[in-house]
Amino acid sequence: MPIVEAVGTITGEICHIRARNEGGPRFDVTQSEDERQGFENLVLLCRRHHKMVDAEPDVYSVEALEEIKRIREGDMGRPEQATDAFYAKILLGDLRRIEVTNNSGNVVIDSPGAIIAKTVNVKTTRNTVKIQPAAGTIGADLKASRYTQHLISRYNEFASADKTRDTKFSYEAISKNIEANFRGPWRMLAIEDFDALCVYLQQRISRTRIARSNAAKGMKAFSSFEDYT
Repeated sequence: MPIVEAVGTITGEICHIRARNEGGPRFDVTQSEDERQGFENLVLLCRRHHKMVDAEPDVYSVEALEEIKRIREGDMGRPEQATDAFYAKILLGDLRRIEVTNNSGNVVIDSPGAIIAKTVNVKTTRNTVKIQPAAGTIGADLKASRYTQHLISRYNEFASADKTRDTKFSYEAISKNIEANFRGPWRMLAIEDFDALCVYLQQRISRTRIARSNAAKGMKAFSSFEDYT
């Protein structure tokens, strides 16, 4: 089954052969933390089979998963390509995702200037509350923010002009797709995610009919970050 859909959505997941947490499927108490997160203990699966593998550890033993990994690497292996870094960044970001369940206290993660409180009441005369991007995010970097908006605008311009679409075009769809792929609104993403975000948007632009037509005529579909700034 695909791990990257035609539109670029990542449906693959980096999975642990021996669980990373005690009580998880195939957990090995003798492993060090480095060994648990090491390449030899990781395997790339689609989300459907990730759930199956973890639900049936007796069938999908350590030995079975290591053999599956070896076979698939032999069958599907190839030299790295330029776009691989983009997909790898998303997959690794998903692997490091922090989930909090049944929390009864305060949780602060990677936020040295955070206000810690059980309840925060925001009173305003406006209908909505605008959250300013924190330092170190794409939204807080003027050049990165403007270039991202340039790419989104160019995608919407090209995609909305495609009269062969089967469904009504939505200008908000690209922002929702970014949020689904990168686990958050683009303005709130870390500046380290900027390069991957640019590659994602540039690929989406390049797949539009107008961009393909322009490319055939030797015309650029978008400015590079260096040219734009």
